[in-house]
Amino acid sequence: MVSQGAGALLRQLVSEGVSPWLSARDPEEFASAARYPTLGGHFHNALAPAGTTAAQARRTCDLLLPVFEASRGTVGHVSVPVAPRWAHDAPALLEAARALHRAVGRPNALVRMPMTPAGLAVLADCLAEGIGVHACLVFSDERYAEVLDAYVAGLERSLASGRALGSAPMVASFPAAVFDREVDARLDELGVAVDHAVRGAAGLAVARRMYRIREERLSGDWWRVLRANGAPQPRLLWGPGADGGVGALIGWNTALALSLDALESAALDPALTGDTLLSAEAEAACALRALERLGVRVPELAAVLEAQEVARLQHGRAVRRGSVPAASPGSGYSSGPAGEQP
Repeated sequence: MVSQGAGALLRQLVSEGVSPWLSARDPEEFASAARYPTLGGHFHNALAPAGTTAAQARRTCDLLLPVFEASRGTVGHVSVPVAPRWAHDAPALLEAARALHRAVGRPNALVRMPMTPAGLAVLADCLAEGIGVHACLVFSDERYAEVLDAYVAGLERSLASGRALGSAPMVASFPAAVFDREVDARLDELGVAVDHAVRGAAGLAVARRMYRIREERLSGDWWRVLRANGAPQPRLLWGPGADGGVGALIGWNTALALSLDALESAALDPALTGDTLLSAEAEAACALRALERLGVRVPELAAVLEAQEVARLQHGRAVRRGSVPAASPGSGYSSGPAGEQP
C-alpha cells in the first residue's frame, strides 16, 4: 500500500512530466503490488524483476491496460527482462526477445535488454517488427545517442513495411545510482576529499547530456515525419541518484523508477524544486570536465559498468570491481539479485 504522503509525491512527479515506475525487489513483491491499488492507482508503469513468469507479466499488463489505452500508449507499460545470458549474442538475443514478446502477448509489454553492442543491433530489429523495447544499462550519453540512432532506424523500417509506428514504444534507462556509486568509489581511490563538489554530480551531469541529445534529435525534420506517422516519443527512465533523492532528475517526458521503500522514504522530504534537466548543458559539461581533470573518464567508466552489470545479471550476484568475467552465449543463467537496476 502507498501512504497519503507518497501518493501526493507521485502526483507531484506526474505534474512535472515524470512518469513513476514501480521497481519491485522480487516476483513476490511484484505480484503483491498487483493485488492492491499500487499499480494503476499510483504507479502507472512497472519493472518486472528477474524471475517473473510470463503469466505474472500478463496479469500486470492487463491491470495497466486501461491506463495504457487511456493515455494512447504513453504510459501503462510493463518492462519484462529477456534472459541476460544472450546479452552478447545478437541472433540469440533477437530470438529470445521475439519469444518473450509472444509469451506475454500484450500491447503494453516491453522486452528489457541491456544495450551492449548486441543489444543495440537487436533494438532496431525489434522495433521494426513491432516489439516495444526497454533499452536498459545505458551508462553514457554516447551510448544513448547510439540507442536513438537504432530507434530511428527501427521506425524507418517499420514505416517502410506499413506497420503502425505506435505499436513499438521505447524507453531507455540510465541507472544513476550505480553510476554515482562507481564514480565515488573511484574518487575514494584517487584520494579526492569527501566534500568535493563533483561527488554526487556525475549522474546528474550524464542525465542532462542524455536529455539534451534527445531534445536535439526530436527537433529534426525527419523525426517530425515519423511523429506525424504515429511514432511515440522515446522516454528516458532514471534510477534515482545514489542519495535516493527523487528531485535530482526532473524533466518533461521522463520517468523515474522507485521501489515502495524508496518512495516512502522520499515522501518524508520530497524536495522537488522543478525541472533540473532542461538548458543545463553548461553545468553538465563543467562537472564532466572536472571529473576528467581528477582522472575519472566517463567513457571508460561506462564500459566497465556495462560489463559489470551484465555479468551481475548473468551470474545472479554482485561482481567484484575490476574482475568482470567474460560472457559467453552458452553460459548458464540464474535470475539476477533483488533490486535489479533499471
